[in-house]
Amino acid sequence: MAVVTVYAPGTASNVGPGFDCLGLAFTGLGDTVRASRVAAPGVRVTSVSDPRIPADPLRNTAALAAAAVLKRAGREREAGLELSVEKGLPLASGMGGSAASAVAGALAAHELFKTRLTRTDLLVAAVEAEAVVSGRHADNVAPCLFGGAVIVAGLDPPEVTPVRVHDSLGLVLVTPAYEVATAEARKVLPAEVARADAVGQAARLAMLVLGLERGDGDLLRRAIWDRIAEPRRAPLYPGYPPARTAALAAGAFGVAVSGAGPTLVALAPRDACRAVAAAMVEGYAKAGIGARAHVAEVDTAGARVVV
Repeated sequence: MAVVTVYAPGTASNVGPGFDCLGLAFTGLGDTVRASRVAAPGVRVTSVSDPRIPADPLRNTAALAAAAVLKRAGREREAGLELSVEKGLPLASGMGGSAASAVAGALAAHELFKTRLTRTDLLVAAVEAEAVVSGRHADNVAPCLFGGAVIVAGLDPPEVTPVRVHDSLGLVLVTPAYEVATAEARKVLPAEVARADAVGQAARLAMLVLGLERGDGDLLRRAIWDRIAEPRRAPLYPGYPPARTAALAAGAFGVAVSGAGPTLVALAPRDACRAVAAAMVEGYAKAGIGARAHVAEVDTAGARVVV
């Protein structure tokens, strides 16, 4: 095999109480990396569809992850890779764009060189890559790689546990017409958390996992609540309050900022998702902000070879 194409789905993380530890992959949007094996060692990026994303292999997450895979496998000197990155996920949106590129690059290198690395090894490589641009956390990388919803309990060593999502649940992701850089959103996080907030957050996360598994709307309504990140980040998200109110009125079980935002993710019954999407876009419009909606399901497959 001399050429391989890998697709990596977008992800929503945190979903309220799951800050830095819960994420889920969703259908319909993702990044694609086409990788070619070449004689000269090293990893090079030949093209990126979004010109704002660097082609420098030391700053491009697809290249960084691919290089980490080759190094981990001890194959970095025998040949090299050329990567073409097609961004299907918007930049600085909170939909796991840097993670998707990293996962696609890691899996492409693994497939082309037929390494003996495990999926956990690929996870570590992708986390190392994403750490360069958005911090060392796996709540986007893990669901993107493995598919479905996951809880990440630790990174040293990686502890990833799948969470079942009931078939009755659908997802609505709405992205307003502005960007929020992950690094900037992380700067405003509190250095310490009050005991009551920590206990409450843990309890709500337990409720969220149960609600996802059971498809229990009442549990989800009470679970999707965040006292750590969203209160500090609120000024970064104009239009969020009216969009959230509109979504709940249209039938959503809960609404939260996806990752560092500004994308919002709503959980809703599948038959209510389109109404929820329209209501959220209208909520932003009333605040004078354009927005686009994406109705999705949980992507259970995760990253995969497509050609």
